[in-house]
Amino acid sequence: MVKGTFNDLDIVCENGTTSANRLVLAAMSSYFRAMLTSDMTESRTGVLNLPTVSVSVFQDILKMSLCSVDVVNEDNFVKMLDAGELMQLDDVKDLCHRYLKESLVLNTDNCLYWWRLMNRYNVPDLSHRAFSYMTENLTDFVERENIVHLSKSELIEILSKDDLKCKEDIIMKGVMKWLEANNPDADDVKRIFEMIRVGLIDPQFLIENVVFSELICGNKSVQQMLKNVLCSRVMTTGSISRSDSGCGNVFILQYDKTRNTNSLLACFTSEGTWEDVPPAPVDPGSRYSAASLGNKIYITGGNSRTKCTLVYDFCRREWKTGPELEEQRHKHCMATANSKLYAIGGRYSNTIEEMSESDTRWQVVGDLKQNREHAFAAEVGHNILVMGGRSGGSGSDVIKCFNTATRCVSNLSSRLPNKSVYLRGSVHLPDVYLLDYEGNVMHVQVTDSDGEIKIQVKSTAKWRSLKYWFGVLLQNGSLLSFSGHNTNCEIRKYNVAEGKEDNITFLKSTRTGSAYGVLPVSHKA
Repeated sequence: MVKGTFNDLDIVCENGTTSANRLVLAAMSSYFRAMLTSDMTESRTGVLNLPTVSVSVFQDILKMSLCSVDVVNEDNFVKMLDAGELMQLDDVKDLCHRYLKESLVLNTDNCLYWWRLMNRYNVPDLSHRAFSYMTENLTDFVERENIVHLSKSELIEILSKDDLKCKEDIIMKGVMKWLEANNPDADDVKRIFEMIRVGLIDPQFLIENVVFSELICGNKSVQQMLKNVLCSRVMTTGSISRSDSGCGNVFILQYDKTRNTNSLLACFTSEGTWEDVPPAPVDPGSRYSAASLGNKIYITGGNSRTKCTLVYDFCRREWKTGPELEEQRHKHCMATANSKLYAIGGRYSNTIEEMSESDTRWQVVGDLKQNREHAFAAEVGHNILVMGGRSGGSGSDVIKCFNTATRCVSNLSSRLPNKSVYLRGSVHLPDVYLLDYEGNVMHVQVTDSDGEIKIQVKSTAKWRSLKYWFGVLLQNGSLLSFSGHNTNCEIRKYNVAEGKEDNITFLKSTRTGSAYGVLPVSHKA
């Protein structure tokens, strides 16, 4: 090939001409084979044009393909990757990818370039690496004004992430720079602002830098959006990041039937303070149930709207309505397993319904074969255990097991140590901590051995009876009960190891209502 003894093709490159052998090129790549075995000009004339490939890159390609010599280096790897893509040479592309994985050094000035390049060449692992670097260092990216070089779709993709670590003030600052540099139309400005968590921004920053900006003043939709947030009581004081806005918080299902406020949740933060949650778009009535999936809380049922589904995004602090349940539910329970939601039993139905985050409807997938009210559901791998609750007018100690893969419902041979008409719990597998209507504290261990669920009772104790208005959470070895009936939610602490209540005073909720359950959430929920 080097001497040209058997070469029968002229290769016209970007910066000169060389030669090659028709048979060798056809054997190397389907790209050349298609050219040279058809009636294309290259086959008839013996001249092959590669206007985007230099002579040196073409010769390096031959060395790599024919002699298994790795000649990829800092100076040629982009051109080699480009040529490998053009000529459909997977071995060349693989060597380029390997070089990049080992040698790529990202910084705030080059991460956007590498994100785009790796997307163009469909290298998802390196594209993700560059994108992650950019989002994890978004503060520096904004401060260096590199954000103005993003396309609209790139900006929206970044803004759609729920776990950005930089403060929302910085994101807002970057968006304002982008708007000034790119001058989008009013509809695009509205769409971009819908992606920003305005409630996480310091109100003073909004007023000083956004509300009266020339870019925003003429946009009525955005002005109304800002007005709604500034006039509400759900804004933060100071700026926080999205990754901190929900992690470690506990949402209490708290309903006040004496007031028409649609307030269904109260938030007890990881800092031990209470935060208001905006009212839901409709009032489902009391005795609804809830489960979390991703960064959303799904509320279903209730005594007024028994088929209602409401979705609360705790990062955006926004509500929307979801698909209606197939069957009426009230005093039921919910669980999350395998990235799907399950609404289980209740007063009006024995069945189990399933829905994923992307589904547009619920689907009935199982049958408990008995009425279960006020039960507690715990996820154990592919199974959901339905524990306690009222059945046939009295408390139950039966544990039902729903296999989400086979959709079969069975009774476990093990039973709870107490029959409970109302049961709430906190799951930290293999440990499950339960508290019931009569004040019975139960600690059980749940194991899954080759699909066989086993229950072992570790301890039982007696605490105070909280009737039908409480939820529990295990925290640092103690059970916290969030309770109250048409009152401010009160928190009490029960030391599991010592078997007694700790005399500790917690801050009471500022809102009145009846507590029906507790839902701890995080971005990885």
